[in-house]
Formats: sequence, C-alpha cells, structure tokens
Amino acid sequence: MLLSLSRDIVLPVPHGSTWSQTDTDAFLQRARNAGVSKIGFLRHGKTAPTPENGVDFDRQLTDVGKEQAAAAGKSFGKDLLPFHDTLLASPAPRTMDTAQIFLDSSGGNASEVRIQPVPSLYDRTMQPEGSRLFRKLGYAPFIDYVTNESEDDRESSRKVLGSYAHFATKSILETLVTSENGSSTGNNLKGKVLWVVGHAIYLPATALSVALLAGCDESSTDKILSTSTKEAEGFLVDLYQSRVAILSRQHD
Repeated sequence: MLLSLSRDIVLPVPHGSTWSQTDTDAFLQRARNAGVSKIGFLRHGKTAPTPENGVDFDRQLTDVGKEQAAAAGKSFGKDLLPFHDTLLASPAPRTMDTAQIFLDSSGGNASEVRIQPVPSLYDRTMQPEGSRLFRKLGYAPFIDYVTNESEDDRESSRKVLGSYAHFATKSILETLVTSENGSSTGNNLKGKVLWVVGHAIYLPATALSVALLAGCDESSTDKILSTSTKEAEGFLVDLYQSRVAILSRQHD
C-alpha cells in the first residue's frame, strides 16, 4: 500500500503490512463511535543535549521546555477540551513529561487522561537512517525531506517517514477501536480530542496520514507539509470538518 500525499508525493509503507483499505474506510466511523472529533499532534518541549551515556532516549526537558509545555496547555489545550481519556506518547522521557505538563496545564477533564506510552512513536525503529537524514536536514519542514534534491535522501526520507506514519497511525486506530464500544459521546458533534505527543519531523508525517484519512484537501495538508514544527506546538486535524489547524502556544 502507498500513502499518497498532495503535490504528487507518495510514501511507501512497510512491505507485508497489515494496514488494509477496510481500516482506511472505517477510520472516521471508528473515531465517531469513540467520541473523537479531532486528533491533536504535539511536539515535545525544548530538550537538553544527549547525556554522557550517549543515549538519545534519555534526553530530558529543560526548564524552558517545561515552561513551553505548560504554555501549550494554557494557550490552546484549555480551548480544545474535552480530551479523550487516553493520550498517546512516545515513551521517551521528554515526550512523556511534555504530555503530563500539558495535561496539568489544560484544566477540565485533562486531569483524568491516561498517558499511554507507544513504542512505535519513538523513532528508534527508523534508525540509523532516520538519524542520518536528521543530521543533514535538521528541523526543516516535512516537504524539504520528501522533495529533497538528492534522490537518495528523497527516497530514503519517503521510506523512513512513510513507515513511521504507518505504524503511528495504526496505534491511533487501535486506540479508537479499543475505546469505541465504551464511549458515551459517539454522536456528540463537539466530541473529544485524542492527543498524540511525539518528535519533530516524525510528528507531521503522522499528522499528514491522519489528515488524508479525514479527507482533508491540499490546502490543509500543505499546512503540515510546509510548517517546521516548533517546540511544544503542532497540528490539529478536525475529522468532521476535514481541515487542519496549526497549534501555536503563547511566546514570551
């Protein structure tokens, strides 16, 4: 199966994957049954350099990163309540801590949300190629990765990001399937926001995948393609209105 984006960009998904057309067709209905009307994608806050042990996973939020996560909750989190009762996050400390601070600062039912660590949201499965590409392109917009002038980098980016988006989107679908039968808000048009907290360039890859499943047009998907996701900011995909919004926190 191929993940077709706007601007004639096609991302391959893993060979032998179990993502089917039935899953795609059922995505919106499962979201409605689970009471989810929007899916929010939040990048972690500012993070300290890799520690002395050389393990990227162990990087921690700085004090600034904690402030950014809190500002995200106060800036847009509180305006997007209520939240779905599960938040999906990369298990890395910097994303888990961002998620918790964001929830603590959003108010409302956010205090009742359970943070679910999802291994596929951490990019270690995309290594070492993912790290090589990031060292070269850094925090450039998604479009710079998948339309790079280097054919090798362009094709490698499409493969790495396509694989990540595939597995991350399946995790979202699994969450919807798990919660849909127990939802009491399935027909509530306001619905709830299901949050996904992840990493830089990988986060927009997943947001694009969900936007396409939601039937968003090119003007919406271009917002994701062209935006360099800042710390503790991200995207909101409205599943009912089929549109994308940029989530920006207050800046000092």
